[in-house]
Amino acid sequence: MQEARRHILAQLEKTVCYDAQSVRLQADGKISCRMLEGCKQVTVYSDKQGVYQRTRTNKGTGVNPVSLEEVGVFGWQVRRCSPQMLCVSFSLYRNGRSMQVTQYLICYSARITDDA
Repeated sequence: MQEARRHILAQLEKTVCYDAQSVRLQADGKISCRMLEGCKQVTVYSDKQGVYQRTRTNKGTGVNPVSLEEVGVFGWQVRRCSPQMLCVSFSLYRNGRSMQVTQYLICYSARITDDA
């Protein structure tokens, strides 16, 4: 489960902390990012016991898993702590074992807004 935790947090950090120009937290727990690179929008969200990343560009849309298939993700929550910091929390579950994860992410190139 440590590998699953590291994988999810590394992907979130790259997308939200370094590559995003603007970050919007949606009421349904989705993280919507407008990227520094061209006309690209990325949405990170939890669905069906996993975490996914939907990428939308001028050429089309695609969805990729962020979490590992063999580890379930439950209780996905995101909240804004400050204009440049957000808190992500979730639980990982595999073979009867669980792990609670809470991580603060600092957005270096973006301001965070939320649907409220």
